[in-house]
Amino acid sequence: LSKYTTERLALMYGPVLGIPSTVFRYFNVYGPRQSLNNPYTGVCAIFMSRIKNNNPPVIYEDGGQVRDFVYVEDVASVNVAAIEKARKSDLYHIGYGSPTSILQIAKTIADIYGSSVEPNVTQEFRDGDTRHAFADISKARKDLSWAPKWKLKQGMEKLVEWSQKEEAEDRFEQVESERKKMLSR
Repeated sequence: LSKYTTERLALMYGPVLGIPSTVFRYFNVYGPRQSLNNPYTGVCAIFMSRIKNNNPPVIYEDGGQVRDFVYVEDVASVNVAAIEKARKSDLYHIGYGSPTSILQIAKTIADIYGSSVEPNVTQEFRDGDTRHAFADISKARKDLSWAPKWKLKQGMEKLVEWSQKEEAEDRFEQVESERKKMLSR
């Protein structure tokens, strides 16, 4: 709610003050320099930490839920495009513009690492999880002349390359235990 309220304020006051205000709703941003030790940084980092520690990525439901993954350099380029081209206050969804299943993400990361670790698909539904979420980027294409350049596998390869020299503390089990404890109250 706080994010939505901030968006509304920017879009209301921008025109009143004569300041073009661009609001981006980023989907799943991934790329080098994201924390591999923080279990809240996103599914790519969580899966990488699990795989680097020879643990299976844990996938809820059936793995068929989809998300939209956008490489960090594409996010940077859309920010530049907004600075250069935005002439009015507006809101844009920023992603790659096509869905990828969570199971495919786990398999892609394991494949790039050369790992034989297989994902653990739990079939467990978690309250509050969204089944499908991916961006319609047509407005950003039209208004900002922007399109993502990095294909998923290409971006994942760069992420894994960067991660080879990084520590990855797998904290998944700790966070999962805390989640289950909270649900039992």
